[in-house]
Amino acid sequence: MYFGPMSSSVDPALFFSPSAMGQLNFSTPSHMTQLHPQHQRILMQQQGKQWAEVFSCASVSPKKLWSRKADPYAGLMTSKEKDWVVKVQMMQLQSENMDDDYYYQTYYHQLERKQAEEELLGRRNKPPKLVTPFIQKVETYDSVVRIAGSLGQVTVSTCYSPRRAIDAVHHALVEEELPPYPVLFYQLFLQLLEVEEVQQKMSMALREQQPHREEKKTQKVESIYQALKIRACSSEEEAEDEFLQLLCVRKGKKLMARLLPHLIREQREKILLTITHHLPFLMKKDMLDESLPLLYSPLNEVVGEMTFNRLIEVLQELTRPLPESSELPLTMALKNQFGISLLYSLLSHGERLLSSRVPLKPCRGDFEAWTDTVYLMSQELSRLPTTSLAEPLFLPSNLVLLFCRYLDKQTVYHLAAKMTE
Repeated sequence: MYFGPMSSSVDPALFFSPSAMGQLNFSTPSHMTQLHPQHQRILMQQQGKQWAEVFSCASVSPKKLWSRKADPYAGLMTSKEKDWVVKVQMMQLQSENMDDDYYYQTYYHQLERKQAEEELLGRRNKPPKLVTPFIQKVETYDSVVRIAGSLGQVTVSTCYSPRRAIDAVHHALVEEELPPYPVLFYQLFLQLLEVEEVQQKMSMALREQQPHREEKKTQKVESIYQALKIRACSSEEEAEDEFLQLLCVRKGKKLMARLLPHLIREQREKILLTITHHLPFLMKKDMLDESLPLLYSPLNEVVGEMTFNRLIEVLQELTRPLPESSELPLTMALKNQFGISLLYSLLSHGERLLSSRVPLKPCRGDFEAWTDTVYLMSQELSRLPTTSLAEPLFLPSNLVLLFCRYLDKQTVYHLAAKMTE
């Protein structure tokens, strides 16, 4: 055989033609005098195969020399079985179990062995390190200054701004006392959840257990009602009243809406009377949040259970003049969605009481106050433009019948068209 670059004088056919392959001499290397018997047998088998290939190539065409041999292992597995094997292999690659990871376990075994050796040797084999004392700076300069009331952070340059912006910061930290309302909300909501849980258990309890659960619920509801501290206060004290402050936030209104169905009749009517008395203040505080409509549905149920005498008391709170405003609370209520909805509900309930055959048992002056309220309501509705009137949450159908009792047809048609616009 020839090693090295092929010269131009050598015929390439000598290396690639079948006839040339027949002239090759397969012999044991001359520098090896003796082989292992097994090695000798392997060499003889290879030589026999090569001679067989040479003679077979001489008898077939050149195209069949390059024909692909049949794979004896083809078709042993179906495609489904191959996919299953691939999935098993991928599961092994994607394993996240640290206990099955050989390299992970080996690394930590070596680390533990190293730590044990260091403990036995007392770290004597480690080179000593130079420990320098820590020098604390007397004055520190912060390039980022946090000024109270500012948005973000203010950067200060030491080179171009000799005046420090840190002087604008109050060094004395004033601890502002947070109002106790979040704590009050949390406590009241927890007690209300207990009341609702007892109410739910009462529906599934036996008759023998009903009185005990009813008494337990009454005690919890009374505790919540006393914690609200509902009292009469003047307009100057509205900003400091705890109950009104509770109604100034959305969570307080949600709490009250869920609590009202569990209260007794007198307690609910007192809450309605208090809300109506301070309605201008509550509407003013609710201009941005607009969450007063959360109270409409439970308060509408309270209105539906009121007597004619209590109804007149609530309506008189809307017709009384305010010292600090030229408008009546009734006029302000017509411009607010919750206010006009509550006013319509009160008038609608009064019409139902007058139309029913149930004795009203009015007190002296109740009918006169009722008539004055209806006339005042019609005047304000006629005077205010349609754009100033708020859209009610619900428009009762018997309001037109109410106006027909006291007003002429033309005025009734005008008011009906204005309310439905």
